[in-house]
Amino acid sequence: MKLLTALLALWPLFVFAQDWSSRPLSAIALYPEFRAPAAVHPREEASLAAEVAARVVALPLREGEAAARGAELARLDDAAYRIERERSRAQLVLVERRIGLARAQLEQARALAARGFISADGLRIRETELGVLQSERAAAAAALAGAELALARCVVRAPFAGVVRARLAGVGDLAAPGTPLLRFTASADAEVRAQVPAGRIDSLLAAAEWTLEAGGGSHALRLLRVSPLLEAAGQVREAVFAADAALPPGLAGELRWRSAQPHLPPAYVQQRDGVLGAWVERDGRPLFVALPEAQAGRPVAVDWPPATALIDEGRFALERAAPAVKAAP
Repeated sequence: MKLLTALLALWPLFVFAQDWSSRPLSAIALYPEFRAPAAVHPREEASLAAEVAARVVALPLREGEAAARGAELARLDDAAYRIERERSRAQLVLVERRIGLARAQLEQARALAARGFISADGLRIRETELGVLQSERAAAAAALAGAELALARCVVRAPFAGVVRARLAGVGDLAAPGTPLLRFTASADAEVRAQVPAGRIDSLLAAAEWTLEAGGGSHALRLLRVSPLLEAAGQVREAVFAADAALPPGLAGELRWRSAQPHLPPAYVQQRDGVLGAWVERDGRPLFVALPEAQAGRPVAVDWPPATALIDEGRFALERAAPAVKAAP
Protein backbone atom coordinates (compact mmCIF):
# COMPACT_ATOMS: atom_id res chain seq x y z
CA MET A 1 0.00 0.00 0.00
CA LYS A 2 2.82 2.41 0.87
CA LEU A 3 4.50 1.51 -2.41
CA LEU A 4 1.34 2.33 -4.39
CA THR A 5 0.98 5.67 -2.60
CA ALA A 6 4.58 6.53 -3.41
CA LEU A 7 4.13 5.65 -7.07
CA LEU A 8 1.03 7.84 -7.32
CA ALA A 9 2.91 10.72 -5.73
CA LEU A 10 5.72 10.33 -8.25
CA TRP A 11 3.37 9.96 -11.24
CA PRO A 12 3.58 13.65 -12.33
CA LEU A 13 7.35 13.41 -12.27
CA PHE A 14 7.20 10.37 -14.53
CA VAL A 15 4.97 12.32 -16.86
CA PHE A 16 7.37 15.26 -16.99
CA ALA A 17 10.21 12.88 -17.54
CA GLN A 18 8.60 11.73 -20.78
CA ASP A 19 9.85 13.18 -24.02
CA TRP A 20 8.02 16.22 -25.33
CA SER A 21 8.92 19.03 -27.68
CA SER A 22 7.67 22.53 -28.34
CA ARG A 23 7.16 24.71 -31.38
CA PRO A 24 6.64 28.48 -31.60
CA LEU A 25 3.12 29.74 -32.19
CA SER A 26 4.28 31.40 -35.43
CA ALA A 27 5.05 27.95 -36.86
CA ILE A 28 1.64 26.40 -36.18
CA ALA A 29 -0.81 29.32 -36.09
CA LEU A 30 -3.73 29.39 -38.47
CA TYR A 31 -5.20 32.51 -40.03
CA PRO A 32 -8.76 31.52 -40.92
CA GLU A 33 -10.40 32.77 -44.08
CA PHE A 34 -13.75 34.48 -43.69
CA ARG A 35 -16.39 34.87 -46.36
CA ALA A 36 -19.43 37.05 -46.94
CA PRO A 37 -21.84 37.43 -49.88
CA ALA A 38 -20.96 40.36 -52.11
CA ALA A 39 -22.07 41.93 -55.36
CA VAL A 40 -20.98 44.71 -57.69
CA HIS A 41 -23.22 47.78 -57.64
CA PRO A 42 -23.05 50.86 -59.87
CA ARG A 43 -21.72 53.95 -58.19
CA GLU A 44 -24.55 55.99 -59.70
CA GLU A 45 -27.95 54.95 -61.00
CA ALA A 46 -30.74 57.29 -62.02
CA SER A 47 -34.33 57.01 -63.07
CA LEU A 48 -34.62 59.71 -65.72
CA ALA A 49 -38.07 61.24 -65.98
CA ALA A 50 -39.78 63.86 -68.11
CA GLU A 51 -39.72 67.38 -66.68
CA VAL A 52 -42.30 68.82 -69.07
CA ALA A 53 -45.55 67.59 -70.57
CA ALA A 54 -45.04 66.44 -74.15
CA ARG A 55 -45.14 63.39 -76.40
CA VAL A 56 -42.04 61.20 -76.66
CA VAL A 57 -40.68 61.47 -80.20
CA ALA A 58 -37.30 59.70 -79.91
CA LEU A 59 -35.41 57.26 -77.68
CA PRO A 60 -32.12 56.83 -79.55
CA LEU A 61 -30.60 54.10 -77.37
CA ARG A 62 -31.74 50.57 -76.61
CA GLU A 63 -31.13 48.61 -73.41
CA GLY A 64 -27.46 47.85 -72.91
CA GLU A 65 -26.17 50.66 -75.12
CA ALA A 66 -23.60 53.04 -73.65
CA ALA A 67 -23.70 56.82 -73.68
CA ALA A 68 -21.21 59.52 -72.75
CA ARG A 69 -22.07 62.24 -70.30
CA GLY A 70 -24.35 64.80 -71.94
CA ALA A 71 -25.46 62.45 -74.73
CA GLU A 72 -29.10 62.61 -75.83
CA LEU A 73 -31.16 59.81 -74.31
CA ALA A 74 -34.71 60.96 -75.06
CA ARG A 75 -36.41 63.72 -77.02
CA LEU A 76 -39.89 65.11 -76.45
CA ASP A 77 -42.06 67.05 -78.88
CA ASP A 78 -40.92 70.67 -78.44
CA ALA A 79 -43.19 72.48 -80.93
CA ALA A 80 -45.35 74.13 -78.25
CA TYR A 81 -42.28 75.18 -76.26
CA ARG A 82 -40.63 76.72 -79.33
CA ILE A 83 -43.75 78.79 -79.94
CA GLU A 84 -43.74 79.90 -76.30
CA ARG A 85 -40.09 80.90 -76.57
CA GLU A 86 -40.76 83.00 -79.68
CA ARG A 87 -43.75 84.64 -78.00
CA SER A 88 -41.58 85.53 -74.99
CA ARG A 89 -38.89 86.95 -77.24
CA ALA A 90 -41.41 89.14 -79.07
CA GLN A 91 -42.84 90.37 -75.78
CA LEU A 92 -39.38 91.32 -74.57
CA VAL A 93 -38.65 93.22 -77.80
CA LEU A 94 -41.98 95.05 -77.49
CA VAL A 95 -41.27 96.13 -73.94
CA GLU A 96 -37.76 97.29 -74.82
CA ARG A 97 -39.13 99.46 -77.62
CA ARG A 98 -41.70 100.97 -75.27
CA ILE A 99 -38.87 101.67 -72.84
CA GLY A 100 -36.99 103.49 -75.58
CA LEU A 101 -40.01 105.66 -76.27
CA ALA A 102 -40.63 106.31 -72.59
CA ARG A 103 -36.98 107.27 -72.03
CA ALA A 104 -37.16 109.79 -74.92
CA GLN A 105 -40.38 111.27 -73.54
CA LEU A 106 -38.79 111.56 -70.09
CA GLU A 107 -35.82 113.46 -71.50
CA GLN A 108 -38.18 115.81 -73.33
CA ALA A 109 -40.24 116.32 -70.15
CA ARG A 110 -37.13 117.19 -68.16
CA ALA A 111 -36.15 119.79 -70.76
CA LEU A 112 -39.63 121.35 -70.63
CA ALA A 113 -39.66 121.26 -66.83
CA ALA A 114 -36.37 123.14 -66.78
CA ARG A 115 -38.04 125.96 -68.75
CA GLY A 116 -41.23 125.81 -66.69
CA PHE A 117 -43.45 124.40 -69.41
CA ILE A 118 -44.36 121.23 -67.44
CA SER A 119 -45.22 120.73 -63.80
CA ALA A 120 -43.28 118.60 -61.35
CA ASP A 121 -46.20 116.15 -61.22
CA GLY A 122 -46.07 115.75 -64.98
CA LEU A 123 -42.35 114.95 -64.76
CA ARG A 124 -42.96 112.36 -62.03
CA ILE A 125 -45.58 110.67 -64.20
CA ARG A 126 -43.04 110.24 -67.01
CA GLU A 127 -40.48 108.84 -64.57
CA THR A 128 -43.04 106.40 -63.16
CA GLU A 129 -44.02 105.23 -66.63
CA LEU A 130 -40.38 104.45 -67.40
CA GLY A 131 -39.97 102.54 -64.11
CA VAL A 132 -43.07 100.45 -64.79
CA LEU A 133 -41.84 99.55 -68.25
CA GLN A 134 -38.42 98.55 -66.85
CA SER A 135 -40.18 96.19 -64.43
CA GLU A 136 -42.17 94.77 -67.32
CA ARG A 137 -38.90 94.17 -69.18
CA ALA A 138 -37.51 92.21 -66.19
CA ALA A 139 -40.67 90.08 -66.15
CA ALA A 140 -40.48 89.53 -69.90
CA ALA A 141 -36.81 88.49 -69.62
CA ALA A 142 -37.70 86.01 -66.87
CA ALA A 143 -40.52 84.61 -69.00
CA LEU A 144 -38.10 84.15 -71.91
CA ALA A 145 -35.61 82.36 -69.63
CA GLY A 146 -38.41 80.07 -68.42
CA ALA A 147 -39.47 79.31 -71.99
CA GLU A 148 -35.88 78.48 -72.97
CA LEU A 149 -35.51 76.23 -69.93
CA ALA A 150 -38.72 74.35 -70.74
CA LEU A 151 -37.53 73.95 -74.34
CA ALA A 152 -34.17 72.60 -73.17
CA ARG A 153 -35.97 70.07 -70.96
CA CYS A 154 -37.52 68.53 -74.03
CA VAL A 155 -34.18 66.75 -74.46
CA VAL A 156 -33.15 64.34 -71.70
CA ARG A 157 -29.38 63.96 -71.52
CA ALA A 158 -27.11 61.49 -69.73
CA PRO A 159 -26.10 62.90 -66.33
CA PHE A 160 -22.95 60.76 -66.39
CA ALA A 161 -21.25 58.20 -68.58
CA GLY A 162 -23.21 54.99 -68.39
CA VAL A 163 -25.48 52.40 -69.91
CA VAL A 164 -29.22 52.33 -70.53
CA ARG A 165 -30.45 49.68 -68.13
CA ALA A 166 -34.14 49.85 -69.05
CA ARG A 167 -36.49 51.86 -71.24
CA LEU A 168 -39.57 52.72 -69.21
CA ALA A 169 -41.46 54.53 -71.96
CA GLY A 170 -41.87 54.21 -75.72
CA VAL A 171 -41.92 56.53 -78.69
CA GLY A 172 -45.40 58.02 -78.98
CA ASP A 173 -46.15 57.92 -75.26
CA LEU A 174 -47.56 61.10 -73.77
CA ALA A 175 -45.34 62.07 -70.87
CA ALA A 176 -46.27 64.28 -67.96
CA PRO A 177 -43.76 65.87 -65.59
CA GLY A 178 -42.36 63.01 -63.50
CA THR A 179 -43.12 60.23 -66.02
CA PRO A 180 -40.18 57.74 -65.92
CA LEU A 181 -38.47 57.40 -69.28
CA LEU A 182 -35.20 55.51 -68.70
CA ARG A 183 -33.21 53.70 -66.06
CA PHE A 184 -29.60 54.80 -66.50
CA THR A 185 -26.62 53.18 -64.76
CA ALA A 186 -23.05 54.46 -64.46
CA SER A 187 -20.53 52.28 -66.26
CA ALA A 188 -17.42 53.38 -64.32
CA ASP A 189 -16.27 53.29 -60.70
CA ALA A 190 -18.53 50.42 -59.67
CA GLU A 191 -18.52 49.49 -55.99
CA VAL A 192 -18.44 46.07 -54.36
CA ARG A 193 -20.85 45.82 -51.44
CA ALA A 194 -20.73 42.95 -48.99
CA GLN A 195 -23.04 41.98 -46.14
CA VAL A 196 -20.68 41.19 -43.26
CA PRO A 197 -21.88 39.69 -39.96
CA ALA A 198 -21.45 42.14 -37.11
CA GLY A 199 -19.13 39.76 -35.29
CA ARG A 200 -16.69 39.72 -38.22
CA ILE A 201 -16.33 43.48 -38.65
CA ASP A 202 -13.22 43.74 -36.45
CA SER A 203 -11.43 41.02 -38.40
CA LEU A 204 -12.51 42.65 -41.66
CA LEU A 205 -11.02 46.01 -40.62
CA ALA A 206 -7.80 44.38 -39.41
CA ALA A 207 -7.27 42.31 -42.56
CA ALA A 208 -4.38 43.15 -44.86
CA GLU A 209 -6.17 42.36 -48.11
CA TRP A 210 -9.61 41.55 -49.46
CA THR A 211 -10.69 39.78 -52.64
CA LEU A 212 -13.89 39.21 -54.53
CA GLU A 213 -14.30 35.68 -55.85
CA ALA A 214 -16.78 35.95 -58.70
CA GLY A 215 -17.16 35.01 -62.33
CA GLY A 216 -14.46 32.38 -62.09
CA GLY A 217 -11.80 34.89 -61.07
CA SER A 218 -10.31 36.62 -58.07
CA HIS A 219 -10.36 40.42 -57.92
CA ALA A 220 -8.34 42.53 -55.48
CA LEU A 221 -10.32 45.09 -53.51
CA ARG A 222 -9.73 48.23 -51.46
CA LEU A 223 -11.90 48.93 -48.43
CA LEU A 224 -13.68 52.27 -48.73
CA ARG A 225 -16.06 52.32 -45.79
CA VAL A 226 -18.16 50.25 -43.43
CA SER A 227 -21.69 51.37 -42.71
CA PRO A 228 -22.33 52.17 -39.04
CA LEU A 229 -25.88 50.85 -39.45
CA LEU A 230 -26.75 47.32 -38.41
CA GLU A 231 -29.52 45.55 -40.28
CA ALA A 232 -31.84 43.97 -37.76
CA ALA A 233 -32.90 41.11 -40.03
CA GLY A 234 -29.50 39.55 -40.63
CA GLN A 235 -27.40 41.36 -38.01
CA VAL A 236 -25.01 42.43 -40.75
CA ARG A 237 -23.27 45.65 -41.71
CA GLU A 238 -22.52 46.74 -45.25
CA ALA A 239 -18.88 47.04 -46.27
CA VAL A 240 -18.10 48.93 -49.48
CA PHE A 241 -15.00 48.26 -51.57
CA ALA A 242 -13.41 49.58 -54.75
CA ALA A 243 -11.98 47.09 -57.24
CA ASP A 244 -8.59 47.52 -58.87
CA ALA A 245 -10.08 46.24 -62.16
CA ALA A 246 -13.29 47.34 -63.87
CA LEU A 247 -16.13 45.04 -62.83
CA PRO A 248 -19.59 44.92 -64.43
CA PRO A 249 -22.46 45.92 -62.14
CA GLY A 250 -24.55 42.91 -61.19
CA LEU A 251 -21.60 40.55 -60.79
CA ALA A 252 -22.13 38.53 -57.60
CA GLY A 253 -19.79 36.35 -55.59
CA GLU A 254 -18.03 36.11 -52.26
CA LEU A 255 -15.90 38.58 -50.36
CA ARG A 256 -12.92 36.80 -48.78
CA TRP A 257 -10.36 37.93 -46.26
CA ARG A 258 -8.03 36.34 -43.73
CA SER A 259 -7.90 37.07 -40.05
CA ALA A 260 -4.88 39.05 -38.93
CA GLN A 261 -5.09 37.42 -35.48
CA PRO A 262 -3.38 34.03 -35.02
CA HIS A 263 -5.62 31.07 -34.27
CA LEU A 264 -4.58 27.90 -32.51
CA PRO A 265 -5.33 24.74 -34.54
CA PRO A 266 -8.04 22.48 -33.04
CA ALA A 267 -5.50 19.67 -32.52
CA TYR A 268 -3.69 21.79 -29.92
CA VAL A 269 -6.82 22.50 -27.91
CA GLN A 270 -7.18 19.95 -25.11
CA GLN A 271 -9.50 19.49 -22.18
CA ARG A 272 -8.24 19.29 -18.61
CA ASP A 273 -10.57 19.07 -15.65
CA GLY A 274 -13.45 20.17 -17.84
CA VAL A 275 -11.58 23.24 -19.09
CA LEU A 276 -10.41 23.72 -22.67
CA GLY A 277 -6.92 25.09 -23.16
CA ALA A 278 -3.48 24.41 -24.55
CA TRP A 279 -0.08 23.35 -23.21
CA VAL A 280 2.71 25.89 -23.43
CA GLU A 281 6.30 25.77 -22.29
CA ARG A 282 7.21 28.03 -19.36
CA ASP A 283 10.73 27.99 -17.90
CA GLY A 284 11.38 24.61 -19.44
CA ARG A 285 8.22 23.06 -18.00
CA PRO A 286 4.78 22.46 -19.55
CA LEU A 287 1.98 24.73 -18.37
CA PHE A 288 -1.70 24.33 -19.15
CA VAL A 289 -3.31 27.63 -20.25
CA ALA A 290 -7.07 27.94 -20.21
CA LEU A 291 -8.83 29.30 -23.30
CA PRO A 292 -12.32 30.45 -22.23
CA GLU A 293 -13.40 31.18 -25.82
CA ALA A 294 -12.30 27.80 -27.15
CA GLN A 295 -14.72 25.33 -28.71
CA ALA A 296 -13.87 21.69 -29.26
CA GLY A 297 -12.87 20.95 -32.84
CA ARG A 298 -12.57 24.60 -33.89
CA PRO A 299 -9.61 26.98 -34.15
CA VAL A 300 -9.46 29.50 -31.33
CA ALA A 301 -8.10 33.05 -31.56
CA VAL A 302 -5.22 33.86 -29.23
CA ASP A 303 -3.40 37.09 -28.53
CA TRP A 304 -0.12 35.42 -27.59
CA PRO A 305 3.26 36.57 -28.88
CA PRO A 306 4.42 34.69 -32.01
CA ALA A 307 7.37 33.27 -30.07
CA THR A 308 5.13 31.54 -27.51
CA ALA A 309 6.31 27.91 -27.28
CA LEU A 310 3.50 25.35 -27.49
CA ILE A 311 3.95 21.74 -26.51
CA ASP A 312 3.87 19.71 -29.70
CA GLU A 313 5.09 16.13 -29.51
CA GLY A 314 4.05 14.46 -26.27
CA ARG A 315 1.29 16.95 -25.36
CA PHE A 316 -1.32 14.22 -24.99
CA ALA A 317 0.78 12.57 -22.26
CA LEU A 318 0.46 15.68 -20.10
CA GLU A 319 -3.21 15.20 -19.24
CA ARG A 320 -2.46 14.49 -15.55
CA ALA A 321 0.50 16.80 -15.15
CA ALA A 322 0.73 19.10 -12.18
CA PRO A 323 0.85 22.72 -13.43
CA ALA A 324 -2.20 24.77 -12.51
CA VAL A 325 -4.64 26.17 -15.03
CA LYS A 326 -3.69 29.70 -16.01
CA ALA A 327 -5.47 32.43 -17.94
CA ALA A 328 -2.51 33.49 -20.07
CA PRO A 329 0.86 32.02 -21.04
